[in-house]
Amino acid sequence: MNLEYLTTFLKVIEEGNFSEVAKQLSISQPAVSFQIQRLEQDLGVRLIDRRMKKVILTEAGKHMVKFAERVQRGYASMLDEIEKLRDEVTGELIIAASTIPGEFLLPSFLSEFKRRYPSISVQVAISDSVNVINDIKVGQYEIGFCGVAPEGSDLECFKMAQDEIVLIVPKAHPFARKKKITFAEIEGEPMISREESSGTRRSLEKLLFNVGYDAKHFEPKLVLSTSQSIVSAVEEGIGVAFVSSLAIKKSVMLGLVKQVPIDGIKLGRDFYCVYRKEHIVSRLLTEFISFIRTQAVR
Repeated sequence: MNLEYLTTFLKVIEEGNFSEVAKQLSISQPAVSFQIQRLEQDLGVRLIDRRMKKVILTEAGKHMVKFAERVQRGYASMLDEIEKLRDEVTGELIIAASTIPGEFLLPSFLSEFKRRYPSISVQVAISDSVNVINDIKVGQYEIGFCGVAPEGSDLECFKMAQDEIVLIVPKAHPFARKKKITFAEIEGEPMISREESSGTRRSLEKLLFNVGYDAKHFEPKLVLSTSQSIVSAVEEGIGVAFVSSLAIKKSVMLGLVKQVPIDGIKLGRDFYCVYRKEHIVSRLLTEFISFIRTQAVR
């Protein structure tokens, strides 16, 4: 049923004159008649008694007036609610994040964002960088944060934070007493690493390649799925590991592990905010992306 025809019907009942309604709506009188007739055809009943010179409602017409008024009120209420959604930042953010940004960057960002917009709710799923990018591509999540820039033109991204991959060793390890070491010294050490789809591992392999080292020289003896589990394994003396500097702050401060610089090498990398541009349809997502961009600039 056409909402425009319902409005015309109510106007006809209000004015009691087809030609006056035609003037108000800037349409022809036959067009007004057509809309009323179309409503009657859709319902299979007469709404207006045309045997009289003035507009007289049939019994069905009287019921139709009540229905049309309810529809108009409901439509106006719906428009009002939508307008509020445009003005207010509310709703739920559905976020995918790889381990480092999800565990060490997003909590503070989301805390500040929720202080600004307390009515929002947030859901964050932690996985690895490859899965984050794939999940954004297929629309499972609205926005993601990871340590690998997506390839191709499907996704939009921008750098939202910087990081450094560093070597950590157990506190009793011989390297812990050195001011710096060389890559040659690391070969043969029991290496603990993330899985191949991890952003940290992919970034490390790329960074090593860029400075002339083959990551195959550091094949892991133990593979774990989170940076925190790797740090814990190093604390227990199981081996050494390349990890995000963000993941080791507490352990270094407590003296549980030791960060050892590598002579002449700094392994810096970036984290990215990733999203599908055409999926930015809510005020909430627009404001969140703007907020993250602001934080990135800082």
